[in-house]
Formats: sequence, C-alpha cells, structure tokens
Amino acid sequence: MNKVVIPEHVKLILDKLKECGYEGYVVGGCVRDSLRGVTPKDWDITTNATPDEMKEVFKEYKLLPIGERYGTMTVLLNEESYEVTTFRADGEYSDGRRPDAVKFAENIEDDLSRRDFTVNAMAYSETAGLIDPYGGYVDLKARIIRCVGNAEDRFNEDALRIMRAVRFAVTMDFDISKDTVHAVWECGHNLCNVSAERKTAELVKILTSVNKLNRQSEHYQKLCRMVEYLIKRIIPEFQDLAQVTHNNPYHYTDIFTHTMEMLFADSADIEIQLTILFHDIGKIKARVFDEKRLTNHYYKHPVYSAEMTKEILTRMRFDSRAIDSVVKLIEVHDVILKPDRRCAKRLLNKLGHEQCLQLARFQELDKQAHRWNTSAEYEDWRQGVKSLREMWTDIVQNQEAFKVSDLAINGDDLIALGYGQGRAIGRMLNKCLDYVIEYPNKNTKPELLKYVKSKMFLL
Repeated sequence: MNKVVIPEHVKLILDKLKECGYEGYVVGGCVRDSLRGVTPKDWDITTNATPDEMKEVFKEYKLLPIGERYGTMTVLLNEESYEVTTFRADGEYSDGRRPDAVKFAENIEDDLSRRDFTVNAMAYSETAGLIDPYGGYVDLKARIIRCVGNAEDRFNEDALRIMRAVRFAVTMDFDISKDTVHAVWECGHNLCNVSAERKTAELVKILTSVNKLNRQSEHYQKLCRMVEYLIKRIIPEFQDLAQVTHNNPYHYTDIFTHTMEMLFADSADIEIQLTILFHDIGKIKARVFDEKRLTNHYYKHPVYSAEMTKEILTRMRFDSRAIDSVVKLIEVHDVILKPDRRCAKRLLNKLGHEQCLQLARFQELDKQAHRWNTSAEYEDWRQGVKSLREMWTDIVQNQEAFKVSDLAINGDDLIALGYGQGRAIGRMLNKCLDYVIEYPNKNTKPELLKYVKSKMFLL
C-alpha cells in the first residue's frame, strides 16, 4: 500500500499552500522511509510557490529565510522546523559538485528529474497520491538503489552521489543496480572534487552501518567491494596497503583484507571502526623481513600507525577529540590484556573506563580475524578479557584509586611538607599512585604522607 501517513504540522503546511492556490508535496527521503515503514527523521516539502509567495502564505507564522536564494524557506511550528522549497530544475554542474545556478521548475515532475536516486525521487500529497515518474516504488520494493536517468550523468553532476549510493545501499541493506555500479567505477575519480568534510560525513555513516548487512544476501560481496573501493579512493594510503601480505603465522590474509574483515564484523562505534580501519596502516613502514624464519615482523607498527592516523584524520577534518581518542587506542591496540588488577588499573589510568572497553572490543574483533593454534587457546583468551572487563567495572564501582585525583592527598599536602611548586609535585603524586595501585589499602592520608616522607629522606 503506497500511502504516506503525514504528521499534523506537515499536513497543516500542505493545507495552507492548497488554500492559497498552490501545490504542495512531501518529497524525497521522508516519502521513501514512510513507504518502507520507517518513521522519517525529517519531512521535506516542495511547492510551486516562490519564496516571496511563501512569505505571504505563511505570514502568520515565523519564517526563516535560510536558503532563500535556493528557493527554501523554513517554517517554524511549535519549535519544530520544516523546510519548504520551490520546485527546482538544476542548471549545469561545472565543478562536479554544485549546480552553477538554481532555476525554478514549473511542475513536480521536473523537480523530481533532478534528484539522485529513484527511491528519493518520489513525492506525495493526499490529493494527488504518490508521484513516481521514475519507478522509485518498484525499486523500493525490490530493494535496489538506481540513479534517476543516466547514472554517469548523475555522478558527473555531483560526485558525492557516488558515496551516497553506497551509503544508502549499506544503511538499508539494498542492492545497487548494474548501471549504477558501473558508473561508480567509471566516475570514482571525481571524488577529488568533493570537500573532505562531505566525504567524511558519508564515510562515517557507511562505517557505522556495515555491520547491519545481511551476509547471506546475494549483494553482500558486491557492497563489500564497493566500500573497499571508496576507502581506497578517498584514503590513497590504503592502495599501497592492499599490496602488502602479512607473511607471518598469526594471519591468514593480506593486511587490507584483515582490516576489512574486522570492519564488517559487528561494531557500530565510530571510534572502534576508525581504530580498526587504521590500526595496521603503519605496517608498510614497520615491516622487517626475518630471513631465518622467512616471515615478516612489524614491531613498531602501532607507533607508525598512530602517526599516520593522526595525519589522515586531520586531513579528513575529523574533530580533535575523535582524533585524540582513536590515535590513543591505536597506540595501545597491541597491548596484552590480562585479568591482573594492577595492570587493569594502569590501563584505566591511561585510557579511562570507556576507552578500556573500546580497546577490549577492538581486540576481540582483531583476535577473531587471527589464526589460532586451537579453538581452546582462543577461548582462554576470550574468557580472560571477559574477566578483565568485570575487573574494570568493579574497580570503578568501588572507587579504587587508578588516577592521581583518586589519591587521599594532593599537591597542597606536598607543599605543606616542603615540596616546591612545579614538576616535582607531579612526579611524587604519580609515585604515590603507583604505590596505591600496588597496595590499595595504603590510600589514606597518613599512609601516603608517611610514604612521601620516606621518599624525601632518600632524596
């Protein structure tokens, strides 16, 4: 049943347009999602009314002229905002990203003709029903992403559509039509015309959705290859990584395949996904060949990987907090995790509870993609990490000291003992932390002052 249930406020806007003699439709993603049985996050409205005419139609409401030059007015109803846009017909795309000029169209069919994919080129009103000149409803039921008209033309107009095609297919677990796939390969080089911010926004949506794909579907391998292709296109460093074999007994695939296996596992946490994506990228620099055993070693690869990751994520315009978090995880991604309370506290001190849990999850995915001598060996490791998780939670819940601020003394107490202000205080507080990590019952003010005095005597 191709009926769209329109919310009250959206219906009010459509009714106001109709009362004033104008056409009005909900359009694009909200129609697509509603027909899929998914509640739309946003409702886009299109009309044959111009911005000046909309100002008259909605003169009793608060209007925001954001995007007015492109034909868009924002109507505010009870603190909710709704974009209403005049029918548009795009002009030429000389930069491969944006139309040189936006022209208003005469009818809804012309407006739909400029849209990217058939499933996004549908409009609906209660009066006219579903307007679907390009077979979007059929493709929606068949679960296929297909460009409107000629796929190469659509991608040459706006190269970001290449990533959007893959993103829609991944997030909805849809197939991609043969002609659209061909156009992705043919036009991928045009992604260089797209800003880093826009490519990154699409990549994040892809990386946090790949785990939703049905591995049993006929299109699973196709989507995997397309995601791999995009990664190599927008992060050139991976083109070299794909040529490097592990050549050691711990892995059964090349480095890039190992990374992709982890990426498509089951994590939707973007920081874990980025850690997975970049954790081995430094192996190109770190590779050392052992002639005696005829194998490769990568002793310093966490360091090299962290350095390269920081450079790449900065280039991709990720925010500094995310960069710092991912780089820190990559620096320690190879640390041996064992259920030892002292080691557990030191990791909590270095990473914090949330990042410790991220590290454990990352290593689970990494170890699943490793070669093990026996299944029992892997199970022992997995149980050890499970115990470590419980230990971290127990330490945090019991408020055991694992950072300087948890100590029963502070810098003022050391100054009172005669310490001068400066780095010496920080060094001594860290010694105290090491002391209480070793001996948890010593985290009292008398015991720590006694310990500090003993160290001052040795100095």
